[in-house]
Amino acid sequence: MLNTYSRLIKKLFFHDSWDIMIIKNNAHLFPENTLDILNNSKAQLLRKKYTFQADPFIIEKEDKLYVFYEAFSFLNSKGILKCRVLNSNLDEIEDIKLTGFDDLKCHLSFPFLFYHEGELFMIPESAERKEVVLFRSIEFPARWEKVKVLISDAEFTDNIYFRSEDKSYLISTTMKNEMVIHSANTLFDDWNKISPSLKLSNYHHRGAGKPYFANNKNYILTQECSPGCYGKSVYIKELVNITSLSFEEKLIANISPLINQSAGIHTLNFTDSYIVYDTKNLSFSLFSPLKKISYKFLVRYRKQFFA
Repeated sequence: MLNTYSRLIKKLFFHDSWDIMIIKNNAHLFPENTLDILNNSKAQLLRKKYTFQADPFIIEKEDKLYVFYEAFSFLNSKGILKCRVLNSNLDEIEDIKLTGFDDLKCHLSFPFLFYHEGELFMIPESAERKEVVLFRSIEFPARWEKVKVLISDAEFTDNIYFRSEDKSYLISTTMKNEMVIHSANTLFDDWNKISPSLKLSNYHHRGAGKPYFANNKNYILTQECSPGCYGKSVYIKELVNITSLSFEEKLIANISPLINQSAGIHTLNFTDSYIVYDTKNLSFSLFSPLKKISYKFLVRYRKQFFA
């Protein structure tokens, strides 16, 4: 009976709260000592401003660290994209709202960043619109412009872009946690769905950060998401092979919430000097039932708006 009451109280009065952690370390060699650094280095908490501060992607530039992330509040139950700017001592300087995305009118998260031919691009998660949209940076870090809808009529989460063997690839995940792969000759060409034979290390496909090339090998990061447990841990996988006919991956490591004794982790990225990840904890609030009801109502409303 006590366990039943405990579960009921937890369900009613606790909600997930995500935060961003930063580690400064110049000795990081991915993936050899990634787990060792995460387990044994002190991480700095990004100052809390929103209920969810999650999905961090980072750029190190001119002695500053730019942390692009999802900022979510229960007040509007819709994620927006922000950039927290820090100096080399990890002192927070600015918190900038990114512009150029308001016309999408949907929840935004997972600001996937990458360089292409010297320019900085972003593919944010805009699953509510049922579109995968490409943006270009026109004034770093704040101003962005819409370039192209890469994929339409598809509710995909946390899209990962990369090049391999002179082909462009997008790995996406459906709302049912099914992996979908598209390819194109170049970033700006038409994207076509491919159905290669799969040799998987596990069935957790959802993107958890940028792909990396190290030691002449390609690596991808995916997050462990199970029914009733969103964002449990992060997997480092070697992408052994990807073509229109074959997709093969090999599990290298699992980054669990034990690194900071939290309830979850689902995004990790790094530069030469910094590692950043998000972390989940449960927060108590007497208003949690109202917050959860409001969230479900507003999400349902936006889905009807984009239907």
